[in-house]
This record gives sequence, structure tokens and C-alpha cells, in this order.
Amino acid sequence: MSRYRQKGFTIVELLIVIVVIGILAAITVVAYNGVQSRARDNVRKQDLAQLSKATKLYAVDNGDYAELNCGSSGNGWLPADYDGAGPSLPIDTCLINGGYLSKVLVDPGGLSSCAGLTCYAYMKGSCGLGTFYYAHLETLPQTSTDLDATCNTIYDTSYGMNYVVKVN
Repeated sequence: MSRYRQKGFTIVELLIVIVVIGILAAITVVAYNGVQSRARDNVRKQDLAQLSKATKLYAVDNGDYAELNCGSSGNGWLPADYDGAGPSLPIDTCLINGGYLSKVLVDPGGLSSCAGLTCYAYMKGSCGLGTFYYAHLETLPQTSTDLDATCNTIYDTSYGMNYVVKVN
């Protein structure tokens, strides 16, 4: 009987290590995706707050909430041509031309169009209830009653908007 033993790892030991590394990698990827979604949602919230402030400043100088001289009654997509049929003077361009915004605010998702309930762009609605800016947050569940008591209650069921900021 020989006293010679080979040094090294067995196949079972190597497989266990590979499985553990795979599990850790999967957990890291899931956590990273969650962080990205929350970061994009924070940008969306900040953008709507900035749009709200710009619209309030516009109202002080012009007497309306970016409605009469800003496209189709001040309602619509931001950026203006998100749906491919932007108004003659888009809301964002109107606010930029007046010096209330420094640049066009684009949803951080980077999509140039939408389908169904996955629209990642900003919308503005004005009516007798006030002026509102809408967005679709990735980390907030979407329901058919998200926008009740606002101007455009169909934005939640048609485009998936689930977050709103009231301007006035």
C-alpha cells in the first residue's frame, strides 16, 4: 500500500463552489436591477418637481399654467414628440423658450415610444381640477385608480401612469 496521496480538490468540492458562486451572482444581479429602478424613479420624481416649479414660474409671468400658448391646451407628452404627433408648440419647448427650464427633461428609461401600460415618458394635463404632471414609476405598482381625482384618469389605464404631481 502506497502512502502517496494526490493533493487537490474533488469534483464534488468544485461543483459546490461553482453553485455557491452562481447563487451569489444571481442575488447580486437582482439587487443591482432593483437599485437601478429606484434610481430612475428618483430622477422621474425630481423631473416632475422641476416641471411643476417651471410651470408655476411660467404662470406668474404669463397668467396661465403653460396652456394657452404652449400647444394643445397645455396637455400632452414630454418630450413633445414622444407619440410622433407633438403639438405645434410643445410644452417643454415653451418652458425652455421662456427660460423656465434649461433643457428638455427626458424620462431616464430612454425609450422613444411606448406600448400599452409601459409608457416611460412624462405627461401634462390641465383641467378644472388643476394642472398635473404624470409619470410611470417602475417600483410603484400600477392600478386603474392611480389617477382618480386628476384631469386625465385614463392615463393610468391607457399608458400605465401611476405617479402624479399637482402644480396648482
